[in-house]
Amino acid sequence: MPNRPTLKTIAQMAGLSHVAVSKALRDAPDISAATKARVKKLAEQVGYTPNLAARNLYLQRSSTIGMIVPAMGDSTAYDLIFNEISQAAAELDFCVMLGSSHRSPQLEERHCRMMVGNQVGALIVAPCASNVTRIKAACGTTPVIFIGGKIGPEEPYALLCDYRHSAALTVRHLTGLGHRDIALLTYGPENLTILQKEEGFSQAMEQHGLRPRIIRAGHAENTMEAGRQAVSLLLSAEAPVPTAIWCASDYMAIGAMHALRAHGLSVPGDVSIVGHDNLYFDLYPDIRLTTFRTPMAEIGKAAVRLAIALIEYGENGLSQQNMAPRQSFQPFLVVRDSTGPACR
Repeated sequence: MPNRPTLKTIAQMAGLSHVAVSKALRDAPDISAATKARVKKLAEQVGYTPNLAARNLYLQRSSTIGMIVPAMGDSTAYDLIFNEISQAAAELDFCVMLGSSHRSPQLEERHCRMMVGNQVGALIVAPCASNVTRIKAACGTTPVIFIGGKIGPEEPYALLCDYRHSAALTVRHLTGLGHRDIALLTYGPENLTILQKEEGFSQAMEQHGLRPRIIRAGHAENTMEAGRQAVSLLLSAEAPVPTAIWCASDYMAIGAMHALRAHGLSVPGDVSIVGHDNLYFDLYPDIRLTTFRTPMAEIGKAAVRLAIALIEYGENGLSQQNMAPRQSFQPFLVVRDSTGPACR
């Protein structure tokens, strides 16, 4: 295998010092335009690529951000946020190292330790549980930025989703359609995201003078099945079937819709359905699910900006960069065909 070309390789070809070559490739102002053009042409001819590890060692900083999520795939929102974070990082010449914990706290902790061992400059973590003590212990002095809704107010760096806002908009939308009997379906395990949705829903219903109905069933590993289970519990109860249902996730909503239709109930004719996360359903016109879109691009850019600020300036430099260590983002309602006027 041929040796990888280095700065010294180009320097020998150009008759320059390796310092001058490095400056030319970085467009330093004290290097002439002609020299820059000649050096860059030679670099292209020999297939030179910069050794980022050596550069980072020299600068005593990292150009890699770690990211750990509970799961990947089109049944979660995490691949969407990873795409945004990866793009935002690349635009600033940073790369992202990704790990999926498969909703295992042990694997989540292991990913943290491996990434810190590989000298990432900061980690962006969507934790699989609200207790992040093990994550912080595994990361040591490496900054950790938490994203999502599971994190409490004690964590210094967090980009949060306001799920109480989602609850308020859901109840406003459904009561505006004449619905008075509305249920919320959630799943385990319990975390701050689920609690925000449940508490926000109860508060919004009570503000409208309505009695909240909350069913928690199933598990986050299979939210579609959780939706089916929750509907079965609703149908087996002595109380009438609600005219509208808000589900904690889109796939739970799809499971709920399947279960309702299996029992001869139509959506939205008999029961209106609202989901959460907007997982690709704009691509499937036969589903047309009313749901919430989280501002993934904004969260991704904010996470990368915060990570890079912590890498380059440290905690004390955030105020100088006008960087808020904690930010909250509000999902917004996307109304489609799965909600309609109350029929009962």
